[in-house]
Amino acid sequence: MKRVLVLGGGKVGKSVAELLLACGEGAYSIVIADRDAGNLKETEANLARLKTMVSHKIEFATKQVDATNRAAVRELLKGMDYLICMLPFDLVAGIAEDAAALGVHYFDVTEDVETTDRVRAIADGAKVALVPQCGLAPGYIAIAAYDVARNFSEIHELTLRVGALPQFPTNALHYNVTWSTAGVVNEYCEPCNVMLDGKMARLPALEGLENFSFEGVEYEAFYTSGGVGSLIDTLQDDKKVVDESRIAYKTIRYPGHRNLMKFLLQDLRLGIEHARPDANGRVFDRKLAMDLLDHAIARTLQDVVIVFINCIGIKDGYRQQVNFKRAIRAVNMFGRAWPAIELTTAAGVCAMVDLHRRGVLPQTGFVRQEQCPLDAFNKTPFGRAYESPESLEASLKR
Repeated sequence: MKRVLVLGGGKVGKSVAELLLACGEGAYSIVIADRDAGNLKETEANLARLKTMVSHKIEFATKQVDATNRAAVRELLKGMDYLICMLPFDLVAGIAEDAAALGVHYFDVTEDVETTDRVRAIADGAKVALVPQCGLAPGYIAIAAYDVARNFSEIHELTLRVGALPQFPTNALHYNVTWSTAGVVNEYCEPCNVMLDGKMARLPALEGLENFSFEGVEYEAFYTSGGVGSLIDTLQDDKKVVDESRIAYKTIRYPGHRNLMKFLLQDLRLGIEHARPDANGRVFDRKLAMDLLDHAIARTLQDVVIVFINCIGIKDGYRQQVNFKRAIRAVNMFGRAWPAIELTTAAGVCAMVDLHRRGVLPQTGFVRQEQCPLDAFNKTPFGRAYESPESLEASLKR
């Protein structure tokens, strides 16, 4: 049995623990740590209920720990096989360093590019695997996109699009909070790695606006930071990039959302990370934008995750286009509601841990998401979250 520390027991952290224990066929014991007693209490209730619903034995414990206390985190890491870091991106690099030093395989779901670069540097020469950017985007989107792109000899255009959206939008933003507001604001503000005409570029977030239809619904999409992960590097290594190659990641929203967020973050200057105080000593920065969204925008459990990839290039000697699409809606499972973003993100990191345990992924060093074959991902119990989430719970009872 592999011992797993889930560091961060918020919305998705508790779901990671629940999924690993439910679908891991008794292969894992879990310690979930968080500084918030309320999060831990909710986790304990979920896992106690789960214990009555599965046939195999499950083992778990909770610990109240502040992750900024590095000594306390290192103590928790002792004897662990895996660390799944669900902390805010600004804490990730130090935790990854501690995991590598203590011989614990490391996984996270961060979308922050600078943080991932620091994890990559830590992985150089490491005796354990360091696997950042698991989850949905980055994560599953890179796995699916590479599965499409690998069949092309030349990539002319590859666009990865993902959106976590309310099923029933009613406000002017056409948006409800389904994810960390800190993560949303960060990806709307940080520069985006894209490839334009065969050359790498860093473009401002919220640019590259486009409109498209998916299953009869109108959407918009625009550049945001982090979602492309290391995929561009991998396609360059595979020599599929040519002078006309364009590769980018975009976030999907309902039409009109991007213009309002651009007004908030750019015109009102709330996207500035370190603004100088004005004459009254006030500092306008991203924290204010996060607080504003948390205060004003209602959360919803009734969401839908849209995944839409299109690839154009040379395939089988001809210029062709191949599309990949998924729409995953919130489900009720294990006695509670699972928002789609919560389920898909948790399933993504759980699948990567499970594939590492089974020896499918590289066992040491920096592991890119696209090193995971989509077919292998789908064959894990967690792959059902993307293919048929409504059957996931039923599959455990067969």
